[in-house]
Amino acid sequence: MKHVQELEQAKRRDKKVYITDVAIDKVPLVKYDGFTDGQNIIMQELAKDVLLLSKEKNNSNEVAITCDLESDNPLSTFGVSLGTEHEVDILADTLSNHIIVSKRSVAVVVLHNHPSTQTFSLQDIHFFILHPMIKVIVVVSNQGTVHYLKRDMEYDYKKAFRLFRECMDGLNKSSSATELYLASLTFLAKCSEVNLFYR
Repeated sequence: MKHVQELEQAKRRDKKVYITDVAIDKVPLVKYDGFTDGQNIIMQELAKDVLLLSKEKNNSNEVAITCDLESDNPLSTFGVSLGTEHEVDILADTLSNHIIVSKRSVAVVVLHNHPSTQTFSLQDIHFFILHPMIKVIVVVSNQGTVHYLKRDMEYDYKKAFRLFRECMDGLNKSSSATELYLASLTFLAKCSEVNLFYR
């Protein structure tokens, strides 16, 4: 019964939602694990910026903001990538690419929106696993809800990649969007086993 409910929810969540000013205003102040109050406020502003840019510049499609939280002013220096309804190539933006590949510390934050109300996609999870310098990856739905993935101190890349492969087992290019979404939910449900923090 629960599996059927998840399938129905996944189908409903696959519809594009257009961003409203109300959704931008309701982006919550999230207390990110290990972040200072000041950093949490910056993250809220960046999440609102993602939705505002998507609404005004990209027809409510995916937009990604990449910033270094340890820079002097993260709110004035960040990379922006514009995507389609279903994906965004974060590294296509020169500044975003530079921020990600030039950092050895885990200070980089990537925020992006999802036009549907879904949480992380398998592509998001894969990108996060492959770029260990990214401290946090955040999804802001077009309705203003926030989800994030963060590495704990004991994070293990090999275990994380193994879990990702297990969740991908049986999937291929012809797999449905619902099957892919349920695989991402499986990963998120188990990610604490590899010391990833999901909220």
